Amino acid sequence: MISFEQALSKLLFLAKKIDIEVVKIEEACGRVLREETISTRDQPPFDASSMDGYALKKLDKLPGKKLLVVGKVAAGASFDGSVLEGQAVRIFTGAPMPTGTNSVLIQEDAVEVENVITIQDKVEENDFVRKKGCDYKAGKTLLQKGVILKSFDIALLASMNFPLLNVTRRPIVSIISTGDELIFPGNSPKPNQIVASNTYGLKALINKWGAIGHILPIARDNKTSLEKALDLAVPADLVITIGGASVGDHDYVNEVFNTINVKHSFYKVAMRPGKPILAGKNKNTIFMGLPGNPVSALVCAHLFLKPLIGKMLGTVELNNIEKKAYLANDLAENAGRKHFMRAFLKNDSLEIPSDQDSSLLSVLQKSNALAIRQPNEKAAKKGDLISYLELD
Repeated sequence: MISFEQALSKLLFLAKKIDIEVVKIEEACGRVLREETISTRDQPPFDASSMDGYALKKLDKLPGKKLLVVGKVAAGASFDGSVLEGQAVRIFTGAPMPTGTNSVLIQEDAVEVENVITIQDKVEENDFVRKKGCDYKAGKTLLQKGVILKSFDIALLASMNFPLLNVTRRPIVSIISTGDELIFPGNSPKPNQIVASNTYGLKALINKWGAIGHILPIARDNKTSLEKALDLAVPADLVITIGGASVGDHDYVNEVFNTINVKHSFYKVAMRPGKPILAGKNKNTIFMGLPGNPVSALVCAHLFLKPLIGKMLGTVELNNIEKKAYLANDLAENAGRKHFMRAFLKNDSLEIPSDQDSSLLSVLQKSNALAIRQPNEKAAKKGDLISYLELD
């Protein structure tokens, strides 16, 4: 067995950043940007009014003063000519400031009669002008490559006039459950059968992390069935098998991986849950065998697949980051393997259920964190600081 840290390092070493594709901006949310974006013009591209009112010279903005209104301008239009002292232009929000003006008198501060405004006794002192380039200037790098694009990023890129974006192609991931006891949801299980659950949890996570998961037919507990399933799984960037990676009489994943010339990177990891994990590569496809217990498979997905997909996509935003919290309950000493314990984080306090059996999906479903216990770590008391990873 190798340590968790060694296994993760070896797995990430197998991954290469995959190719770029061009997508429309309206399809880019959630995708990983593959080039820095540099603004080509100022935003706003001109001095603009931020309110409805009157554009004028600041020196004319005096209580009781009368000004001649010489025109009007709305957003998308412009005022021809210059505004002189003693004059004003009716202006609306978003319209460019006319030449010769540098302040806006909001309409509530003036009374207009026959093209003459009289400024009220109380005047808002603000200029109500959005200066050219106050949002960003031409030539400024606004987004770095490697960011996962969110809605506000899309809005910013649209304002920069980018209709198309270079993003990382979404990795293709094939998911194969193994076991004679499994059926897919919607079928009627026999007394000796269970419904495949981790398959669907994995696909949901994989899609959330920016890849495209495909669920393949269940491979039965024989080499021929598993070989056929793996034939269907490629081409793919990543192939995941669930179950069958241990050393029982019906566990064939390791053997079949050898048959199809998967060059092994590691097999078995000193961790809980998830000891029977293996990984390797054949040509451009990474193969990974996860444990069959639902909790083990889904926890290992967070620990291994999330950063692996992140490396494929070319982003560090999917890396797991250790944080600290205070224990809400006592913990016994840990055994010889690194233990990732399901936990519930609330107000910087981490509660760890006593039952950590790797078949209990109900405990995982209520958890939002994984507490980390180091090999042979001593017992911990309520109030002690403990490391954890967030679950998403």
